[in-house]
Amino acid sequence: MDMKQHLMMGTEMANCCDNHIYKSARSLSTREPGRSVHYYTNPVISTNAPDPSVTRLADGSGWVAVVTSDHSSRLANPNAFPIYFSSDLVTWTLRSWVFTSQTWPAWARDNMWAPELHNVNGRYILYFTATDYNDRTVIGAAIAQTSDPFGPYLDIGRPLITSMESLGGAIDPHYFKDPRSGRDFLLWKEDVKLPLPASIIYIRELQPSGIFFKGPAVELLKSSLENLLEERLVAEAPWMMYRGGTYYLFYSSAWTTEMKYHIRVAMARSPTGPFYRGHTPVITTDWDSMQQGHNCSFVAPGHGSVVDVDGEWWLFYHAWRNGKMNSQPGRLMLMDRVEWEEGWPVVGVPSDRPRPGPSVRRSRRWPGPPGWRPGRRHNSRNMIFSTPQRGRTLRGRRN
Repeated sequence: MDMKQHLMMGTEMANCCDNHIYKSARSLSTREPGRSVHYYTNPVISTNAPDPSVTRLADGSGWVAVVTSDHSSRLANPNAFPIYFSSDLVTWTLRSWVFTSQTWPAWARDNMWAPELHNVNGRYILYFTATDYNDRTVIGAAIAQTSDPFGPYLDIGRPLITSMESLGGAIDPHYFKDPRSGRDFLLWKEDVKLPLPASIIYIRELQPSGIFFKGPAVELLKSSLENLLEERLVAEAPWMMYRGGTYYLFYSSAWTTEMKYHIRVAMARSPTGPFYRGHTPVITTDWDSMQQGHNCSFVAPGHGSVVDVDGEWWLFYHAWRNGKMNSQPGRLMLMDRVEWEEGWPVVGVPSDRPRPGPSVRRSRRWPGPPGWRPGRRHNSRNMIFSTPQRGRTLRGRRN
């Protein structure tokens, strides 16, 4: 296989880039003694749950996780985007689906990918990727019809972003509210044709409604031949965080169906950049254990979301079981704590042993529509609600 074909297609077992690019310590995790926390062992969702987006509910009662439905289609399997609930970020319960046969968007055909659910200025909006009937990959939005984050949802009746120039369309939407300015933004990824196809991550300001834009799109990050070895011409799945005057842009690189898929980070002083790349992955396959012949439980960790729990950052991401790439049970949802090394966020490699989870402040409030209580079941437009279980200096290379 020549270099161009290898870079475009990859192989499952290939280990390019002079392994040092991917070397890192085992997952870093420390805790002060005496703190009461729940322990977890990856995966925290053990069924197919790609592209997990985890966000805190507005009422403080817990968190929701929404994941890709890569086998859904309007005709064959119209249940898309399962919504999970957790009160502790460790135990997750399936609560509902964003789309059913009654609420499937009229313009969408299949390929329901990369959802994100956020409270946008008082109402829950789900941003997602789908393929339309012109075979274009586009980004849509759906709005909760009540204050209940578990639905029902109706889409806005049109794609929110359509790119005619992108080779792969517009994918991987991410909503970010700037805590400094209060401005709302949407990030996404497109592909452009260079000597080889490369990725661009864009950002564009939203109106407060969350479904209309104002101002032009701004290029945040572009993969190119300059960063070929680290990113393999892929920069996707953006997720932005803010801390101490710095904006952190997490993104994934390499191909999601190969072991080299991993998460990276860039930093800036403004949500619109310029961003400076870090040289060490946030999380990657445990190449050291694999090369030494030791067990490596999970491979290709990527497409993550970051949750702030009282100042601690937790990374939620998907990964394949080693030896079961591109097969059942699919990409599973894992979590690990983010540590800091010289101002840069680092996880290391996926953990596979019991670890202390987040220290979560309990809330007596429960998410759900008016009148909903634990132990009762309600049916709203074919959506079933069931009881949830309790349980710095910038360093790097400028874009």
